[in-house]
Amino acid sequence: MKFGYFCNTTNWDHKPYNQLLNETKEITTYCDENNWDSIWYTEHHFNHEGMESCTNPLMMGVDAAARTKQIRIGQACNVITFHNPIRLAEDIALLDQLSGGRVDVGIGRGIYGREAINMNKEADLKDQAKNFRLFEESLTIMKKAWTEEFFSHKGEFYTYPSPNFTWQHDMSPPSEKFLDTATNEIKKISVVPKPKQEPHPPIWQVVD
Repeated sequence: MKFGYFCNTTNWDHKPYNQLLNETKEITTYCDENNWDSIWYTEHHFNHEGMESCTNPLMMGVDAAARTKQIRIGQACNVITFHNPIRLAEDIALLDQLSGGRVDVGIGRGIYGREAINMNKEADLKDQAKNFRLFEESLTIMKKAWTEEFFSHKGEFYTYPSPNFTWQHDMSPPSEKFLDTATNEIKKISVVPKPKQEPHPPIWQVVD
């Protein structure tokens, strides 16, 4: 049996935010030193009421990676419909490298309409079918970014690389892997770094 700590960072008493962070750091260090298997940070926005007060579980994970040695570092969750999927894939891969391959990737669609409509109008929870499509497409792109040396994507919400963009740069030798060498139009792109864990960190989907 494995035990993980759900670090919800509630702040009902509206204590100074640096105090909240210091308490979270203490929890993280304690869990690592006492052989907890994992710790999970949340993503929520605009919660002035004091509910979940952590906006970026990946930044919390970077801090955790620097102060721990063995605990696995998770997000509960990354609301992937709120984010550019390539940027999110890059950030997760970088955290996986920084932590020595200790990342678990939690993903979800979001549960609060106030967050969704203000973070990404395409994620508006009033249109659940569209939100599901955005979620699936975002996850598809993230997996491509992690597992393919160069990739392309054309979907309902995102097209990569941007069409009709020509690229000539002295530090970028032309290659058929990513370029139409006759026209210099970029046909594929590559995300750097790739995750340390292959083909990518474990993915856990929050049911919502």
